[in-house]
Amino acid sequence: MPNEDEPERLLCDTSFVGHVRALRTKPERYSHWDPETLARIDNAILAISVVTLAEARFGYLNADWGEAKIAEEERRLASFLQIPLDVPDLDEWARLRDQAKRQGIAIGDNDLWIAATASTRRYALVTCDQDQLGLDACLPVGVIYLPPPG
Repeated sequence: MPNEDEPERLLCDTSFVGHVRALRTKPERYSHWDPETLARIDNAILAISVVTLAEARFGYLNADWGEAKIAEEERRLASFLQIPLDVPDLDEWARLRDQAKRQGIAIGDNDLWIAATASTRRYALVTCDQDQLGLDACLPVGVIYLPPPG
């Protein structure tokens, strides 16, 4: 059980991590995000799965970013607590895949890996991806959903 004096830990999925980058340059696009939820996130230790790290790296390689922009992004990603995949995550991924299939929830494998990581660590999942909302009932942790700009 976490110590009440320690900040909450939240696992951020790839969609949220990308929107946080955009939030810095265009905050007006995110004025619809709930201030109380943002305060909760601001007071937490933010973590990412290594799957999010891989997706981010693919994104900037695919977009042909230059060295300076990649270095800046890597510094930003390093500010998150980076969580590896462990054997319990494998079992949780299988459980979540089974639950999603049984319930007709369409969700990608990478989203399941991220959700499994949040679940095994008992970190609430922060996402801007509606697909993750479908797993809410399958997870022992909450899902914090922040809708992307319209």
